[in-house]
This record gives sequence, structure tokens and C-alpha cells, in this order.
Amino acid sequence: MPDLAAVRAACRRIGGVVGTDPRYAHTSHLRVLVAGEPVFDEHYRGPAVADVYSVTKTVVATVAGTAARRGLLPGLDEPLHEVLAALRDTPAHGQTWRQLLTMTRGAAVDGPWDIDAVTALPGGQIARVASAPRIDPPGQVFRYDNGAAHLLSAGLAQVLGRPVGEYAATELFAPLGITDASWPADPDGVSYGYAHLRLSAESLGRLGELWRAGGQPLVDPDFAAAMTTPQTPGGPPEQLPYGFGIWAGDGLSLAAGWAGQHVVVLPDAVVVTTGDPGFDAGPPPRDELPPDWRPALELVRQHLLPVLISCDPGAVPPRTAPPGS
Repeated sequence: MPDLAAVRAACRRIGGVVGTDPRYAHTSHLRVLVAGEPVFDEHYRGPAVADVYSVTKTVVATVAGTAARRGLLPGLDEPLHEVLAALRDTPAHGQTWRQLLTMTRGAAVDGPWDIDAVTALPGGQIARVASAPRIDPPGQVFRYDNGAAHLLSAGLAQVLGRPVGEYAATELFAPLGITDASWPADPDGVSYGYAHLRLSAESLGRLGELWRAGGQPLVDPDFAAAMTTPQTPGGPPEQLPYGFGIWAGDGLSLAAGWAGQHVVVLPDAVVVTTGDPGFDAGPPPRDELPPDWRPALELVRQHLLPVLISCDPGAVPPRTAPPGS
């Protein structure tokens, strides 16, 4: 068990840097739980409930795990087009649940298929993602893929019989005591799979505790184990192996989103950081981050992880992906 006095001292050091170094000034919240109990919780700036950006992807994967526990999720090697007819006769035809969960569907993610371009569409976002040409054999190459998460959300809505956000409210958030979640949908009613779920740091901590508990009692145990087991070597932006919707390696799991949204899951602890980028979707999208901004995860690596776990403080790299990731 970590020394709680040392944990709090490390957190205060982080807060000191946040308050004095403009590169970290956008940091919104730091919350630390040890053995399920909060030992540090401080809000620095910005709204308490805010967009968690790509942490949304990890929550979508968790929803898939709850569907698996209920026997609703098709086999992971089944193609998504069997439940989502819009994918038939598109380049996405044949892409499997597993390939989407592991970001190995082999599709283009830039140009017209960049997520900012997709989000700006007044409709047909799923069709745009499905039209991305294949540039790698499916299942072989990891490529950070926002569109894959949105296809997952659309496919899950079909097997769940309602949008992912609506299902999660009753079957995931309510059992965890999360009451502040807000999950918007695209113009066609598909809950955003890649970003824009809004949660507080406290709620992120509750999700972190679910992941720390191996998904119990809400997620299928086999799915939860696979979720946090490296399925591919991964790569940028976090430079860690990737499981199902979550980065996994170096003795930890990491749900990560742009602008400093991070949930670090350790054997005995959960660390939550959030950031307030002052983001405006536009178009064009814009934010208030300085060019040299840094995520508070860097400070967590430097000051807190050595106290919480015996590992190389450099094991969890920063994330500096662009808006919409």
C-alpha cells in the first residue's frame, strides 16, 4: 500500500507546478484514489463536468463489455455489417468488432476521413467513416482511429436496441453512482464514439475503479481481461500497447483524451487528470491552449507514479494529439 502522506505531498507538488508553469495552466482537476478511497481531490479551473474527449472511446469499449455480459454482443470476429447494414458494399464491409476495438481495421483516417472533417458534416457521419479506403490489411496494423470508435457506437446501438448514451445511462453509469454524464449524438442520433462524452473527475474515478476491478460486476470477465491486455503493439499518440479501447502496458492501463484527460489505472490506485482547453468546435475548430502546452500526466509521471508503483516514471508518455482525438 502506498504511503498516503507521500501521495498527498506528491499531489501538492503537482498543484504547485500547475499554478506557476503556464504550460500546465489549463489543467482542470487532479483526483487520486488509493484502494478505492479518495486521498486527494483538487479542482484548479474550468467546468467541473466537461468533455473527456478520447476517454469516450474507453467508455464505448466498456459498454461493449457490458453487452457481452448480457449475451448481446456478437462474436468479436464477426463483421459489423451483419448488424449495421449501412456498412455493406462499402470499404468497411467485413471489418470486425475486434478490428474496431483494437484500431486495426486498416482504413484511412486523414483527409476527408479526419474526425474534424467528419464531425463538421450535417449528417451521414457513419457513411463518411465507412467510405474510408483500405490502406492496410485488416487486423494487422494499429492506426489511431477515431472513426472506428464511431462505427462501434453505431453497431452497439443496433444490438442494444437504443443509442449507446441512453443504454449507458441506465446500465453503466447508474450502477456506478454516476449522475452527471451527458453523452451527445451526431446529427443522425448516433452517440459520439470518439469524443464529447461529458463527465466530472469524480465520475472518471468511478469508471477507473471499475477498470481496476477487472470490470466487475458489470463487464464480462473475459472481455474485461482482453480489454486491458495488449492486443497490438500500439503506437502514437500514447506510445503504449493497445487493448480494447484502452492503452495497456508497463503495469498500468490508461484511458486518454486530448488536452490532458487521463485516467491511470494501477493495481492499488486510480489517478484522474482533466484539462480545460477552451475548445470551440467551430468550424473551424479552435482552442485556447498555448503552443507549448503540456498534459498534467507528465507531472503525474514525475511526482506521483514513483510513489504509487515501482516503475520507471517515464513509462507513461504525454499525449499531444490534435482536437477531436
